[in-house]
Amino acid sequence: MTQAFGISLQRRSHLLRQELQDAVELPLYKRPMWLSGFLIYTLSNIIASTCTIGYLPIVILAPVGAIGLVFNAIFAKLVLGDPFTMRTILGTTLIVVGAVLVAGFAVVPEPNHDLQDLIQLYKRPAFIVYFTLVETLICVGLFLTHWIQYGLDRPDARPAAFAHLYRKPDLKAWLGISYGVFGANISSQAMLFAKSGLELLILTVFHHENQFIYPLTWILVLALVFSAVLQLYYLNRGVQLCDTIILVPLNFCSFNVSCLFNGLVYYDQWERLVWWQMIAVLLGIAVLIGGVLVISWQPGTFGGDTPTLTSYPPIHSHTYQHE
Repeated sequence: MTQAFGISLQRRSHLLRQELQDAVELPLYKRPMWLSGFLIYTLSNIIASTCTIGYLPIVILAPVGAIGLVFNAIFAKLVLGDPFTMRTILGTTLIVVGAVLVAGFAVVPEPNHDLQDLIQLYKRPAFIVYFTLVETLICVGLFLTHWIQYGLDRPDARPAAFAHLYRKPDLKAWLGISYGVFGANISSQAMLFAKSGLELLILTVFHHENQFIYPLTWILVLALVFSAVLQLYYLNRGVQLCDTIILVPLNFCSFNVSCLFNGLVYYDQWERLVWWQMIAVLLGIAVLIGGVLVISWQPGTFGGDTPTLTSYPPIHSHTYQHE
């Protein structure tokens, strides 16, 4: 609930800035509403991760996390003024059902490992190839997204060959989705580093086998911090451009699917994944995307039956006072 509230506050702050185009541009940390939302989201993430991962198995934790999608829709109404219609209720229901299928069946148990076990897992050719392909896809995707947004912000820098691209009315929303989806993939890597670090911490604290005397352990910690900060950065960029009621479910789905495949490849779990689990996950993805489409599909917005991503109604500038 608190994560959804924090993201909604960040989105509202960005919307207010867009309305006051003549206002002096303030850095994010000097904008009270955005800073409040960021701190609420970040602290709730840290507290939730520390407490729930320690006390709940992931098979229970992940479906419970899908309830956050319901709060996301509620705060879209309360904080952002998005109409809470039957379309929203139906779409949110489908999103939660799909998210529960993805999160509930995308779990394969794995025992704890020491540093030597983790090194062997990282050295496997299958993981190296997979990791290289994923990182290349993320880097290329983010480069293209940044490049397109640069042209959107600087009309004089737009290539003539892509002029039609910048005439699309929902370009900003799709750029936000791109940031959110790629950010979710980075977040799944942070989760992989966090799981590895937690295993080493458990061995150190409870089994008295200090794993933090090795430089590679600290490299894992640095990789965790870097990927965690990077995913927060891209989530914020996504929220700046796209409605949370669309971005958050897609981010959630991308994160869970990416975590599933990262775990399958990294821990070499393919033989432990049964066929009906994969079917349930694919079905969950389809249902979740269907729910997002139900919410975002607005026929006739531009004079025809062309689908478009919804936009929040204007927020009066007098509410901006202290932003």
